[in-house]
Amino acid sequence: METVYLDAAETRAVREGDDGRIADTLSEYGFTPGNGEAVDLPGDVVNHLAHLGISGQPSHIAGYRIVVTDKCNMKCSYCFVDTNTGAPDLTEEDLRLGLDLLFEVNRGRPEVTYQWFGGEPTIRPDLMMAGDHYARELAEKFDVGSIQPTVVTNGAKINDDLIAHFKEFRYGVGVSIDGPPPTNSNERLLLSGKPADERIHRNIQRMLEAGIHVGANVTPTQWNVHELPDIVDYILSLGIKFLYVNTPIPAHGTWIAHGPDLARNLYQARMRALSRGGMLFSHLDRIYQALDSRRPRVFEHLQGCGGVNAALLPGGRISLLDLNWRDPRFIFTLDQIREDHSLLGRAAKDLHPFDGCKTCPALAICGGPSQNERLLRRTQIPTDDFCGFFNEGLALAVADNTALQ
Repeated sequence: METVYLDAAETRAVREGDDGRIADTLSEYGFTPGNGEAVDLPGDVVNHLAHLGISGQPSHIAGYRIVVTDKCNMKCSYCFVDTNTGAPDLTEEDLRLGLDLLFEVNRGRPEVTYQWFGGEPTIRPDLMMAGDHYARELAEKFDVGSIQPTVVTNGAKINDDLIAHFKEFRYGVGVSIDGPPPTNSNERLLLSGKPADERIHRNIQRMLEAGIHVGANVTPTQWNVHELPDIVDYILSLGIKFLYVNTPIPAHGTWIAHGPDLARNLYQARMRALSRGGMLFSHLDRIYQALDSRRPRVFEHLQGCGGVNAALLPGGRISLLDLNWRDPRFIFTLDQIREDHSLLGRAAKDLHPFDGCKTCPALAICGGPSQNERLLRRTQIPTDDFCGFFNEGLALAVADNTALQ
C-alpha cells in the first residue's frame, strides 16, 4: 500500500459497492485492498520511505524564518509569539552572519528562500532591506540561481518605500486576514483596541496595483471556522487569488478550532476557491498530495531536498523548529551548526509513536505530531482535534474526484 490504508469494512465496501469503478480507480493509484488481516502499518510506512530514499535526517538548513523583532502593533489572542516583551531586535551583524551560513550550505542551488517574521517585521524595514541586498550579493558569491524573500505581515504598516522594495525583489507578501471586518476584528486589533481593516485593505490594493504577489494567511478559530467558504469569497473580492489557511497553532495548549469541523469547512472552502479561480492551500493539501503522487508526506518540516527550515533568532542563534524559539534542546549557535550537521536531526519527526497510530487510516499522511506541535501543546500525545482533522480530511479527499488527477 502506497499511502492510505483501508480497514476490512472499507475494503468490503469498495469491493462490493455498486460502482466497481471505485475499486478500479483506487487500484490504479496504489490502494491495494487487503484481506482484513492484521498488518504492521507503521513498519510498512517506514519501509516504504526507505524504498523511496526518504530519510528523516536533514542534511542542511534549506531556508530561514528570520525573526526580526518581537515588537508588534497588533494583539491577537491566538498568536504563539510573546510580543512586545522588550527583547532586543535582530542586529544587522546577526542577520549577515546568519545569511552567510544559509548561502554557504546552499552553494550552487537554483534558489534560496527565506521569510521575514516577527512580531511585525515591517516595524524594521531597514533590516529587511539590508538583508535582501546582502542576500543578493551572497547569491552571486555562492552561485545560487535566485533568492525568494517572503514576509508575513498584518499589512498595517506598508508604505511606499516597502512597496518599491517588494517589487524590486519580487516578494511574496502574506497578509494575515481572518475574514471580513466584523470577523477579523474579533481577534485582530491594533494595540489601541481599534480595527485597522480599511488601512490594510488600501495597502493590499496598492501592492496589487504595483504587481506584487499578495496572498492571504487565514488563521482558523472557533469563531470563524464555519465561515471559511464565505471568507474565501471575501478575500477573493479584494483581488487576492492565493489563500493559505494556517494549521491551528496550539499556543495555549490546544487547537483553537475543532479538527473534524476544520477539515469539512476547508474542503468546502477549497472547492469555493477553485470554482472562482482562486487557489487555497492548507494542511489538507498533504492528503491530496499523497493521493495524487503516492508519496508519503510525513515530514512536514523537511523539504524534498533533504533540508530543514529553521528560525534565525537575535543573538546569533538558530532554532531548528521554525515555530518554537525557546526550547534549548533545539537552539544552537551558528558555529555549532557549522561544526556538527548531525544536530539538525533533532528537528526530525518521531514517526507514529503512539498506539493509536498503528491502526489509523491517515497514518502515512500524518505520521504523528511534529516537534512544533508537541512543544507548543506541552505534551507528546496528539490532540483529538489533530487526529480528527486528518481522518475527516482523508475521508473527504478519497471521495473527491479532484484528489485523483
